[in-house]
Amino acid sequence: MNHTDFFARTRAIKAQEYKELHAAIELHGGSYEWKHEDGECPIIAVNIDGIQPSPADVIIYKATIEDGRLQLRGVEKVFGNEVIFEPDDAFTGHLSSIIDHLPPINGVDNVTSLNTEEEAV
Repeated sequence: MNHTDFFARTRAIKAQEYKELHAAIELHGGSYEWKHEDGECPIIAVNIDGIQPSPADVIIYKATIEDGRLQLRGVEKVFGNEVIFEPDDAFTGHLSSIIDHLPPINGVDNVTSLNTEEEAV
């Protein structure tokens, strides 16, 4: 039976989220760190092990651009263990919540970057 290709749509959303978060971190000089004690850290759902799905809420405390790639650092919310993951392991819609926790910088408060591919989705 024919249906909308939802996998393609979620991949497009994740790609756009990555692009906009990358741009936001670049605006902040390539790195941004939240203070965990303040309770202002973004919390995102991450599939920690892509082979055997094991989703967890991860408290993001640092985002950096290293060698041109976005790197996120975080700890698992329940146990507090450091979590190693790729941004692509985050649930669709969750990388953009990290942007919500970034303050404007140098008068810039918008990293929206529309393109024709996104408009087609």
